[in-house]
Amino acid sequence: MANPNLTDRLDRHALVMAIWTPAAFVVIALLHMGMTGGGGWWIAAGFAGIISAFAGHVIVNTVLKTGFTAGETALGVFAFAVALVALLLTALLASPDVVDRVFIPVGLGLVSLVIAVVVYMVIAFGPRKAFEKFDVIRDNNLRPASRLPHRGGRR
Repeated sequence: MANPNLTDRLDRHALVMAIWTPAAFVVIALLHMGMTGGGGWWIAAGFAGIISAFAGHVIVNTVLKTGFTAGETALGVFAFAVALVALLLTALLASPDVVDRVFIPVGLGLVSLVIAVVVYMVIAFGPRKAFEKFDVIRDNNLRPASRLPHRGGRR
């Protein structure tokens, strides 16, 4: 008999892929249209598609009472970093016409992705816990004083 935990993970993975796979095709088509001369509204529609797929992923996580896996988080950070490097290389190497047409819409789209992730973290974890996720100094410098109630007693 199959492991129920494995089956649950596979069901979640299938749901997530059912959201991201068609969204990726639509987003790629919209971004391609925007970058090849369609204009900033096509690019904005592409980023709206990314945010919609992210919202669907959050809904799946909420319904199934799970969170983002380490692999999903790593893939998201990697994809964002590649997009940022591509934007910067475009600004440095492309013709001024391309930079004028693409830089602002794509830059604003990347900023909107960061805002969407921050809003999700604040809603899901609360303001304090959301920003504690990035506090690597506290995690690597455990001392008895960090357990005191007047210091937050976070451990």
